[in-house]
Amino acid sequence: MSEQPAEAKHESIAIFVIAAAQFVNVVDFMMVMPLGPDFAKALGIRVSHMGVMSGAYTLAAAFSGLICSFFIDRIGRRTALVWAIVGLAVGTGAAAFAVDFHTLLLARVLAGIFGGPTTSIGLAIIGDIIPHERRGAAIGKVMMGFSAASIFGVPIGLEIANMGGWNAPFLVVGLCAAVMALLARLSLPEMKGHIVHVKSGFANLPFKSLIRQLPVWTSYSLLACVMMSGFLIFPNIAGFIQFNLGFPREEMGRLYFIGGMASLLVMTFCGKLVDRFGSLPWFILGSFGFIIALFFGMYQSPPSINVYGLFVSFMVFGTLRNISMQTLASKVPLRAERAGFMSLQSAVQHTAMSVGGILSSRLLSTGDHGELIGIESIVMTSTVMVILGAFLVVILAGQVKAHEH
Repeated sequence: MSEQPAEAKHESIAIFVIAAAQFVNVVDFMMVMPLGPDFAKALGIRVSHMGVMSGAYTLAAAFSGLICSFFIDRIGRRTALVWAIVGLAVGTGAAAFAVDFHTLLLARVLAGIFGGPTTSIGLAIIGDIIPHERRGAAIGKVMMGFSAASIFGVPIGLEIANMGGWNAPFLVVGLCAAVMALLARLSLPEMKGHIVHVKSGFANLPFKSLIRQLPVWTSYSLLACVMMSGFLIFPNIAGFIQFNLGFPREEMGRLYFIGGMASLLVMTFCGKLVDRFGSLPWFILGSFGFIIALFFGMYQSPPSINVYGLFVSFMVFGTLRNISMQTLASKVPLRAERAGFMSLQSAVQHTAMSVGGILSSRLLSTGDHGELIGIESIVMTSTVMVILGAFLVVILAGQVKAHEH
């Protein structure tokens, strides 16, 4: 009887630390998009090139995720997480000293190299310590870092930029990441139980068995569709609503706060609903809502919903898709393969995000007054990817169910 409270406390501490690390990681990534118009002006970057900035970050994260998939399951979870957060802190802080597009791009690449593994290692830790029947709720709590980043991190970052310049938020977030690395080192156990003592060599790596499994390929294909569909849109939202819809720069913090609050409200019950009813219905609902928001908020001119309705819709339906997808994907790998699976998943995720961001830059151009031209093209491309993802999640749900039985 006395062990259960101790186990629950251990789980709660791990969830809190991973969620906090996720918060810092997401703030580092998300703040580049709303701050895009600010440093685009300061460094002479075209607004339509924000997708390249996001794409470079995610492509670097994809590369590091691929490399980590070969060896990450042979390292203690805590050690891997701490070093990933330390690298993130260095890369983020370096961005504050950028003097032009290329130096900022280089700093973001460095942050991406460590930011991608930070998320995948954190999810591997959750998968190790939380039983699958409670994992949806746990992942929902971890992903609250995303909402908290919108509610607090991005608005505060925007205000810090107003007071101290566009580069000040990078210094603050870099310092916060360093603090999180110390917190992870002091509060998490080493977690080496997943390590399988086998001979060295490529043939014995967990990666080798992963790529032979059909559910793994289905899971990664689903993830690629979800991430690409989102990142055709997300890097351009700030520019679109400010320059195409005339939304005031001064209200951007409020917009992210409201969108984050809406996402947080969904997260408080979405994970438990996924655990109870399965991932499939909530993924389909999120996909359907995402398409509606695209067409009524961006494709139509003028849009049928206002800026707040558009942004809240993206946040809410994106949350439904991501929690249900991550919960379903967490059931695919074995324990000894989990961090390798997550690292390879991180590579797929960030590659798709990079392709989406860079493709959006190719499809868009910038008008005389900063407005984005070609929005209809990225809306249609994103819609096709959302529909394909809906078909894939049905297939993956069937494969996971067959595997469990």
